[in-house]
Order: sequence, then structure tokens, then C-alpha cells
Amino acid sequence: MRPSTISMPAMTRLAVCLAVLTAVAVAQAQEPAKNASEAAKDAPAAATAKADSTAPVTPTVTPSGKVVLRENLYYYDAFNRRDPFRSLIDGAFNQSDRMDRVNLSAVQLVGIVRGEVDRFALLEDASGYSYILRVGDRVHNGSVVSIGEDELVARVTNFGQTTTVRLRLVGR
Repeated sequence: MRPSTISMPAMTRLAVCLAVLTAVAVAQAQEPAKNASEAAKDAPAAATAKADSTAPVTPTVTPSGKVVLRENLYYYDAFNRRDPFRSLIDGAFNQSDRMDRVNLSAVQLVGIVRGEVDRFALLEDASGYSYILRVGDRVHNGSVVSIGEDELVARVTNFGQTTTVRLRLVGR
């Protein structure tokens, strides 16, 4: 077997690396001894600080007569603002009975929206209030039967007599 030969520059680099690693190991071995001696010196101060942080809070009384348990470092001015932690969808849903009051003789059909599955009729009364209806929705004394390309058909019962009401799309 032939012995391996290492060049002189490689041998020098290896010796330098070993010297650096040895110096680091010696420094780390001496450091815990320093930390232990410093900790022994600072032990009374650390115990006092720890005791201060766990000490019970003593209430103080201000000149105005208020009892203060701790100092307020921050104050949130909540005047005329909503509670940021309160749910936005809190409470029950109030279903409007406004659709039951749509009087088909007082509105006009202004638009029809067609979707893949359903159609919606857009109605508007004289005061500008808008209604959105679809097949099956209730109207005054009746319900919507169908919505075509340009008309809405509803069945309305007045005084026991059922009639079909057709609203045609108005041009604007």
C-alpha cells in the first residue's frame, strides 16, 4: 500500500484549522466558569427583582378619590365608535314582509335578470322604491307564476276571483 502524500500548503491549512478549533474549545470551556461566578454575585439582585415582579399590587388612591390598581399606559377613546370585538352579524335575521305588499297595479317592470338556473324581475314603484321578485314570491293578494323574456306573470285573487296579471318590460 502506498502512503498518501499531502502537499505542504494543504498541511499548513490543516494545522491552522486545528489551532482555531482548539482555541474555540478552550474559550467555551472557560466561559461557564465565568458565568457561574457572575451569577453568584448577581443572585441577591435577581432575587430582589423577582420578588418585586411577583409582589402583590397595592392599590393607590388619587386626590380625586379614585382607587387605582395599576397605571393606564394606553387609553382607547371609544366615544361614538362601535365595539371592535362585537360580531358584525350578531342577532337574528329580520325577514322583511315588504314583498307581500308589492301591489302589481302600482309598479312597472323595469328589468329582467337571467341566470343559468333562475330569473329575477326588477320592479319599481312611483316613489322610486325597487323590488326584486322571482317565481313563487308573494305579491299583494297573489304570487308570481312565471318570468319570461320581457314580461312577468302573476296570479292575483281579489274578492274571490282569480285573475292573471301581466307586466310588460318598459322601454327607457
